[in-house]
Amino acid sequence: MSPRGRHEAGSGQPADEPWARTSDRAVWRAYKRGLVVTVTRLAGGGWQATVEGPGVTERSPMPFRTRKRAQAWADSRAGGAS
Repeated sequence: MSPRGRHEAGSGQPADEPWARTSDRAVWRAYKRGLVVTVTRLAGGGWQATVEGPGVTERSPMPFRTRKRAQAWADSRAGGAS
C-alpha cells in the first residue's frame, strides 16, 4: 500500500507504514518519516537495503546476510534522515 493520500495530522508527510512483503516475494517495503525504505533479496544471496525520498537516496554499502539486518539498517537511516 502506498502512503499517498494518507498523512499524519498536521505534518504534511505520509503516515508511517510497517514493513510488509510486496507482490514480488523478494521485496519488503515500509514508509518511515516520509521516506520509502526497501529491502530486496539478491539473486546471489543476501539482502540489499535502500532508503529513498525527496533529496535522499541511500543504498546499503554491502549486502546483509538476513532480511532483519537489512531492515534494521534501513530503519536507522530513515530515522536519522530528516
